[in-house]
Amino acid sequence: MIEATPRVSIGVPVRNGEDSLARCLDSILAQDFTDFEVVVSDNASTDRTRELVEEYRSKDDRIRLSCREANVGIIENFNSVVRLARGEFVRWVGADDWLEPTYLSECVAALDADPEAVLATTYFRLHYDDGTDEYLEYRGDRVDSSDPRRRLQRMLWFFHAGAAVYEPNYSLIRRRVLESTGLLRLHAKNDWILSTQLALAGRFTHVPKLLFHREWPLHQHKDVKRHLMRLHPTRWAELHPSVWGLTRALLSTLEQADLDPAEYRACRRDVLAFTAREYQRRSKAWFREFRRKKLGLTRDRLPFAARHS
Repeated sequence: MIEATPRVSIGVPVRNGEDSLARCLDSILAQDFTDFEVVVSDNASTDRTRELVEEYRSKDDRIRLSCREANVGIIENFNSVVRLARGEFVRWVGADDWLEPTYLSECVAALDADPEAVLATTYFRLHYDDGTDEYLEYRGDRVDSSDPRRRLQRMLWFFHAGAAVYEPNYSLIRRRVLESTGLLRLHAKNDWILSTQLALAGRFTHVPKLLFHREWPLHQHKDVKRHLMRLHPTRWAELHPSVWGLTRALLSTLEQADLDPAEYRACRRDVLAFTAREYQRRSKAWFREFRRKKLGLTRDRLPFAARHS
């Protein structure tokens, strides 16, 4: 008996998600588009995550469960659900995130209507851990140009536009395109690198509706070492959060992209200009933190600021 291949694979990477996973799975199973599979990758959870998934799987055979006995970190767990996916389209859904009921039908229709688009983005709402939320409907230029350099420029701009503005990695993506990138890299800015690769691969389409929700810890990256250890518990020291490491990674995406020599040179200039600004940005942030913590000089205690207040 030949098993039918679903059009969409929804990947749910999870570790210790018993408090939010039911809401996530309920939102997926409530989709009005039904030709999908759910691939759950449990990353060595120590709570009831596996039991919860088994309960859902007993009621809906579209759910598949892969279990790891040792913690491999966020990067590998996210990649694993894509490797297990069978659908034409793939969508990562965090275990603490959830979809609106028409998410799949709207995004599949958008990609079917635009075969050249590599993914479909939507509006989304961020839910912060202090009980507040943020919702923005950005209506400016997106990553929808036929010119790869223009797409790259827009993506680099979006990196500092704000977390609630644009999220291409949490979108419905053509699986063949996502797999061609090599998936998430072992890098502190793996999301930036993958977004850049997708932007260079082709233009995006957009569904201008609020169709998904993300939980967003306000201080998730304050403790750098802890964040890197969550990305990979044993190789976290290799993740290179330096600007030089970011520069090399972004330049490597140009080597893999289908660019002619003129496009490559122009994109290289854009990347170097962006990382130069990134170095200035980080240097200023470091100096402000050094001045505040080491010298005890807050803005109201600086002589220059006092004279001009």
